[in-house]
Amino acid sequence: MGLVLHRLIQRDLRSVLTYYRGEVGPELALRFYAEFEQLVAEVAANPRRFHLVSETLRRANFRRFPYHLLYRATDSDVRILVLRHQRRDPSFGLERR
Repeated sequence: MGLVLHRLIQRDLRSVLTYYRGEVGPELALRFYAEFEQLVAEVAANPRRFHLVSETLRRANFRRFPYHLLYRATDSDVRILVLRHQRRDPSFGLERR
């Protein structure tokens, strides 16, 4: 099964890392990035593990940060669409395919 990151995930991630680096320091940004990589690996390894938020969209929550990933899983691949803060407008990123 393949893993595809939407092209805007890089922008989402860069925004979060810039915030943590600037407001708290590089150590927290590194911890966030490590958790991001771990969560992506967990989604790729077992995409049906995380709960459905719509017919085809699933949500994987970070453990230590108020963020989550939204993704679609098919028989052939997993497509991670959005990295989003939990208090962000719930419609943010839903138009991504």
